[in-house]
Amino acid sequence: ELPPMTDWAMQRYETARPTFGPTSVSVADTNDPVYACFPPGTPRIYFHPFPMEIIQLPGRVMMVFEYDHLIRQIYTDGRGHRDDLAPGWMGDSIGHWEGETLVVETTNFNDKTWVDRRGVPHSEELKVIERIHVNDAGRLQIDIAIEDPVAFTEPWTGQRFYERVDWTVEEFICMDNVSFLDFEQDVLQYDE
Repeated sequence: ELPPMTDWAMQRYETARPTFGPTSVSVADTNDPVYACFPPGTPRIYFHPFPMEIIQLPGRVMMVFEYDHLIRQIYTDGRGHRDDLAPGWMGDSIGHWEGETLVVETTNFNDKTWVDRRGVPHSEELKVIERIHVNDAGRLQIDIAIEDPVAFTEPWTGQRFYERVDWTVEEFICMDNVSFLDFEQDVLQYDE
């Protein structure tokens, strides 16, 4: 189901041309920012079918994503959100530990990403709160709460689950839509 969107968000959603979901289009016709090699943002990065590695260091947790080698830094050293940053693609993430659960609040987003692969928009007022822990089944569980008074009429939630895999994060280079279509055409011509 779609989240409870405001008129502002619904207008943006209706102009989105995603490659997934009920209104999907071909890659050639999409206006998905990811196909122009822009970062997917948070929480959308979790919907990409590539592995990630989580590294815990003193005062911070790093999430290293294979997808375009994005690195997300979650500071756990007691600092607050910075107020001198321009809005960013992945936001400004501040975390703290509640027992074995990492609680992360991310703010300071630009409004150029989508929340998911279906084209659900957000504004610069987006706040994402995540509770990350290993559940009783041994899976990494991320409980996500999304607030954005410009885009959504009320907060909403979701979950992602991950299995531990024997995998090394490898190189993945984004290929923008134009380059991808040129590459695809070259491959088709080569195969003939």
